[in-house]
Amino acid sequence: MFSKTKLGHTLASSVLVAAALLATGCTATLTATPARARVLYSYPIVEVETVPVHVYDSPRVYYHGRPAYLVGGRWYYPAEGGWVYFSQEPRELRAAREKRAYTRVAPRATHRRYSNPPRRYVEPPRETRRRRYD
Repeated sequence: MFSKTKLGHTLASSVLVAAALLATGCTATLTATPARARVLYSYPIVEVETVPVHVYDSPRVYYHGRPAYLVGGRWYYPAEGGWVYFSQEPRELRAAREKRAYTRVAPRATHRRYSNPPRRYVEPPRETRRRRYD
């Protein structure tokens, strides 16, 4: 246990230090930090409100059962709460990018319109009259 004199000295010294800091103009700023950093599969992520326009036409790799799209050097990934991108590239995605093991998607083809639809072949009948069986 502290004795009264020891406690008094500790309190007095802490008040003296606080007064000295305030007198010299030193102040401390406290900022709130998030309790948990946003991570997905142990990698930091950044949530995005809008994804690039042609994200589905970009190269993709399946990562944990979902496609991850490589757009402009970032891996975009559809998560439960919306789209995110990895601020630190996951090991598996980096290996796929270096080996170019991703799937390239061809640009979407425009729908072909035929002036006359293709005709279906219908086989002519084999018999002209029906047989009757009694």
